[in-house]
Amino acid sequence: MTGATDNPMTEGAAGPEQVDDIVSTLDDLARENDEVSFGDIVETLGAKGYGPLLLALAALMVLPVGMIPGVGGAIGLVMAVIGLQTLRGRTGLWLPKTIRDRCIGAQRIRGAADRLRPAARWLRKRLKPRLVILAEGRVSLTVIALLLIALGLSMTVLGAIPVLVPLAGLPVLFFALGTVARDGAAVAAGYLLLIPPLWVGLAWG
Repeated sequence: MTGATDNPMTEGAAGPEQVDDIVSTLDDLARENDEVSFGDIVETLGAKGYGPLLLALAALMVLPVGMIPGVGGAIGLVMAVIGLQTLRGRTGLWLPKTIRDRCIGAQRIRGAADRLRPAARWLRKRLKPRLVILAEGRVSLTVIALLLIALGLSMTVLGAIPVLVPLAGLPVLFFALGTVARDGAAVAAGYLLLIPPLWVGLAWG
């Protein structure tokens, strides 16, 4: 199901407190199932907007979960689709069945949530609405969307390079934090963090 919206990154409430909620949602998914599919993650977090979904996916990328064979490429494809839909100003994601059905063990997801929880609490105290034009402005969201497409497609090709997955996940993580918390400073940090993955991608290209 798709629809038009001014800011598809946040369909509901936006603010630093959302970071904790996203980690809790991941943990809940893992406790309810033996395995968690990408379809489960997309349907549960995507309903809140692309920002929460991106935050969860990017967090998995920077943790060891992202280095599981095939996971980086699957996340990359989801990122690219999110970028395309953001450019169109649309909500809702269509993914190939092979991607939707790809699963990650619940134990790995719970382990990731346990690692993320202290970081989420720390970030919640420091993130705040500022430089909001970078987090919500049309130009900035367009740039972020284009970067998501570029990074996502590169992940489907170069995701087998172990170091590239967490390096690509870091800027996306900060883009997601910025849009979810309405913190433009986090988005600006994401732009700076693009330098390492670009360097690695060019070196391997």
